Amino acid sequence: MKRDLLILSALLSCAIITTYILAKEAEPDRIFTNYKRNYDSLTLQPIDTVLFPGRVSIMKAALGNIYGYVYSKKTIFRYNTDSHHIDSFYSNNGIVTRLEIDANTFYIFDDREDSLTTYGPGKNTSYYLKTRFDTSKKITQLKLREFSTTLDSTIYEFPRFEDGGLSADGFYISHHQQQYYISFYNSTIIQYDETHKSTQLIYTIDHTPPSNIAVPTGNIYTRSSKSVIVNSTAAADDDHLYVLSYVISQDAVKSNYKGPVVDVYSIQSGQYERSFRFPAYQGKPILQLAKSADTLIAAYENNILLFKLTNK
Repeated sequence: MKRDLLILSALLSCAIITTYILAKEAEPDRIFTNYKRNYDSLTLQPIDTVLFPGRVSIMKAALGNIYGYVYSKKTIFRYNTDSHHIDSFYSNNGIVTRLEIDANTFYIFDDREDSLTTYGPGKNTSYYLKTRFDTSKKITQLKLREFSTTLDSTIYEFPRFEDGGLSADGFYISHHQQQYYISFYNSTIIQYDETHKSTQLIYTIDHTPPSNIAVPTGNIYTRSSKSVIVNSTAAADDDHLYVLSYVISQDAVKSNYKGPVVDVYSIQSGQYERSFRFPAYQGKPILQLAKSADTLIAAYENNILLFKLTNK
């Protein structure tokens, strides 16, 4: 337990440092790819800007509301897109690390992802994804766990490195029966389809292989200063996965564009389809994405911007 908390602390520190670098418009290391992105088919139209009471580290959208967790306030705030009103939805002295929403049900995870606070009649999808470091095998596993029990099964094992599991670090998103675990440091996306009980791997256009991104520091591991973020956040709808990528492609090199790009992948085939860029906003980095119908939502620190996403 102590080791897990130390690793969590190191990860939180690294996330803060990474955000600071991007916010200060410094030049972090980047992954390059010869792939030429397609920007010809999608356009963004700004429709609303919302000021939250602090930096939003977790964000979801459902039922005409945007939910944003502000760590400094230990509160999940709710913004209604019809009334344009913001209020407090959930407050607790503990740390919220994950929020899942399905129909009228909310699952709020604590820092161990074992304790859940539930609002609503019950989740339509009865499982959620969870990573666990197997101390005997010294390997990180992706588990499928039932909401109603602590029973789980392994659906994927990450490549093994001497890193305490840091190289497998990533984030979760879900949309109805589709759940995803997206790696921060390589191109691997693990998709679980609950309807068909199947697992599929999707690879981002850079095809960055897994590698050891950690260094030993005393009795724990910390993220190496040479590690590079590939994917930072994402959102999904019925047909597509929207991944915010810091990979620099061939077209960006030619135009000297150094900002992030949203790459769109087909959920059915796993293939890349197209890309688009968010506009800059007050020099702030994009921390979170969410999607609701034809509205794409981006959290720029404590500012939430809403865009209508349409075909050209």
